[in-house]
Amino acid sequence: MFYLILIIWIILDLFTKYLANIYLQDQINIFGNLVYLKYVENPWIAFSIVIPLLLLKILTIILIFWIFLYYLKEEAKKKNLIIDLSFWLILAWAIWNGIERILNSRVIDFIWVNWFSVFNLADSFITIWAILYILYWLYYKK
Repeated sequence: MFYLILIIWIILDLFTKYLANIYLQDQINIFGNLVYLKYVENPWIAFSIVIPLLLLKILTIILIFWIFLYYLKEEAKKKNLIIDLSFWLILAWAIWNGIERILNSRVIDFIWVNWFSVFNLADSFITIWAILYILYWLYYKK
């Protein structure tokens, strides 16, 4: 099941980035000057934080490996669908963004929030599922 979800989400991410490359060479405003769509090749990490490229590649590999090991050691044995889904989706997008960053020294982003950051669907869903996991964890730790 994990591998099927991983493949589906990687294909979705590839497809949205392909569409961004074709259709978003010019800016498309969504909410005035606040949110817009535009193709961008982003060499930086989350929230466009500047980190030297070699260090960024090493940190990407370490972070993905650490998340995977943590899931296998601590969470997989719980056999909980919400926890499993959270980690599968976080890892699917993290792995694909990691591959893209390692091979191309950049990721393709296309969602701009003015005065904040530029990101893609993978970034969005990593954030959403991480928040859901944290909320789930906080709820069941009480």
